Amino acid sequence: MSFAEYFFLISFAISLAVLFFILLPFLLFLKGKPMMLAEDELDNGKRFYSLNIVMAGQGALHYGSVFLFDWYAKRYHLLTLRENVPEQVRSWFKCYYLLFLGSFLLAVLAICALYFAQ
Repeated sequence: MSFAEYFFLISFAISLAVLFFILLPFLLFLKGKPMMLAEDELDNGKRFYSLNIVMAGQGALHYGSVFLFDWYAKRYHLLTLRENVPEQVRSWFKCYYLLFLGSFLLAVLAICALYFAQ
């Protein structure tokens, strides 16, 4: 096996492990009370993102983007409303967003390394 194949196997395995052993339980945690607190303040109590696990994943990434980026919050008219969400809840959504992005980028990097090494 070449270095690129070893790199692919190791980095893709790490990415999948982060997805299943860290992000999925973290998403199940966020789907509960933190998601409801964010929905109450940002979406006027509409329980759209806490319906099921698929929508919770989309909602966690959406709220993570809202809490991380001013331009994104301004685009959805949530710039002033996001200050009403407790700081601890905001930090959980930010952490989930960054972990998801890091895991996704690691998987893409692994696939690109294997593709360009051949």
